[in-house]
Amino acid sequence: MIDVTFKKGDITEGIIIKIVKYGVFLSFDGGYVGLLHISEISSNFVNDINSYFTIGDKVKVLIKNVNKEDKFLSVSIKELPPEFNPYKDIVPSKKITTYLKEIDFSKLEKALPKMIEIELEKENLEND
Repeated sequence: MIDVTFKKGDITEGIIIKIVKYGVFLSFDGGYVGLLHISEISSNFVNDINSYFTIGDKVKVLIKNVNKEDKFLSVSIKELPPEFNPYKDIVPSKKITTYLKEIDFSKLEKALPKMIEIELEKENLEND
């Protein structure tokens, strides 16, 4: 087995070994396994993870956290420097963006300051 030392902030490559609704699991050198959560693929909404990855794909990731005892890595693609991030230009689906444009947020926008004030007052009363 290869002796490797992973540390937070490293950029490394893993191989996809399992795809689930919430992300993909990757295998790394040294017997490490990692999870690339769906929220760590792009800053934009990723609807179907299967449209981006297949088992066996090699994927470059940034290490966010290392658990040496369990040999487990938390990883991200969206935090990679742009030159390493093939998913930086994911565009949200037209269906979602169209739906959001049709919602009138003006009432919420006007009411939000008062809602925040009420919640802060409740919190202050609870803490007294």
